[in-house]
Amino acid sequence: MARLSQDDARPVMRFSAARRSDMLVMAGGLLIAALFLFLDVRPLPILLWDESRNIVNALEMDRSGFGLVTTYRGAPDLWNTKPPLLIWLMVASVRLFGESEWALRLPGMIATLGTLTIVMLFVRRITGSAWTAVLAALLLAASPGLFGEHGARTADYDSLLIFFSTAYLLLLFGAVHRRRPAGKTLALIGLCVVGAILTKSVAGVIPCLGVGLYLLLIRRVPRLWQSRGYAATGVAVAGAVALFLLVREIGNPGYLLASWHNDVGGRFTESLIGDRKPAAFYLSILWAGYVAAPLLLVLAPVALTQTSGRARAALLYSLSVCVTLLLVISLAASKLHHYVLPALPFMAIAAAITLRAIILRLIAAHAAGDPRHRIRAIAVLLVGLFSLFSAAQSAVARRYLIDPPYEGANAARYGALFDRLAAQPRPIMVVDPGFVRDEDRHYTPVLLAYRLLWQGRGVPIGWATALDSGAPAGIGVIASCDPDIVALLQKRGRDIGGVAGCAAIVRR
Repeated sequence: MARLSQDDARPVMRFSAARRSDMLVMAGGLLIAALFLFLDVRPLPILLWDESRNIVNALEMDRSGFGLVTTYRGAPDLWNTKPPLLIWLMVASVRLFGESEWALRLPGMIATLGTLTIVMLFVRRITGSAWTAVLAALLLAASPGLFGEHGARTADYDSLLIFFSTAYLLLLFGAVHRRRPAGKTLALIGLCVVGAILTKSVAGVIPCLGVGLYLLLIRRVPRLWQSRGYAATGVAVAGAVALFLLVREIGNPGYLLASWHNDVGGRFTESLIGDRKPAAFYLSILWAGYVAAPLLLVLAPVALTQTSGRARAALLYSLSVCVTLLLVISLAASKLHHYVLPALPFMAIAAAITLRAIILRLIAAHAAGDPRHRIRAIAVLLVGLFSLFSAAQSAVARRYLIDPPYEGANAARYGALFDRLAAQPRPIMVVDPGFVRDEDRHYTPVLLAYRLLWQGRGVPIGWATALDSGAPAGIGVIASCDPDIVALLQKRGRDIGGVAGCAAIVRR
């Protein structure tokens, strides 16, 4: 084999050094994003919707053994009818690391880091700029939708859903630009689609509708049937999902009907979460700062006229995914903030490519020496930089300075209360009536999640719905974080818990 001369080796060495430099830049960006997302001064309590239910499902499965049927209070769960992939991962995590809030949230945290990584790698490949790739990841991490309720720091479905949907959409971007995509690529796409569906049912396939809009815009729809690989992948995905549904229905008859109502038909035809929200609900929360740097998204259509090649294609693709997803979820009767989360990675990609296009336009205007073009470019750049500054300021404030108003905040205090009471030797009885949810007259999923966690640590904690019923005989501790019960307990004895909003007294 011929050896490279020194002159031939220099470009290879420069390329290798540049690649190492890019990897270091992106690794640094990922580290900053991870520290921002997961380094908590104030630990996040278990949240009411839907984290507490997932935690109960996972802890009960951990004690009963892996299975397809999730349970709540020992009975098959036909309210939380999402497939069990996330629950399986949570069970695996607590078996590896022990039962704790941190272990239960670990699968979602890993999924979020995976999403940030593939977003960076995609943007770096498309634009050739490691700094643009880092910007996309940081914009995603700085989006309050990602680090807030239902996001990266909770044991909710959405982090895992975002990972799988982002992965298969980015893979599809490469596939649709080839006449005959590789079989391995299609197989990986199929696995990610199945993963998304087994994470959050039909929500796993809604993001892929944007691919159809993109193909329509670039006039390449026929490519979907020019290759048999797409049809084979679709059949394989449908077969895998159908097999799961069949086995799940056999294991728990009634599941299919409940799942259709909870996850598909009910969500689109009627509001399952109270009053209907307006059609512009998602646009309003995005503009209010649910996504970082919304101004850059407003400028994205302008950036389409200033970019070319793969960067323009990626920008158009990202906007197609975002617009289609927003349209579908806006048409649904049930509207919740976190339904828009799968669009956030593509909003971050679009925003980063847009800012890059603005900067390149400014450089070109400066090189051309045309003062009018230069003034326009500077004005647009200032808007972009203001958007970045506002995004950073908002992210820091919402992440570290502002306590968000979580629904079910009273029940979320039980973790701190049990931590204070666990060391004392008396039996503990919690009095909390909960609230009415459908047929359950005393719904207390957050309290149940904390009780299961502490029972796993050897601290049995009883539960009663009224103050004078079910109390243990003899000496014991009566505790509550329900405001009405707390007021009564404070009249009966001295608080030994020391947790604001709760009370615990010794009953003799």
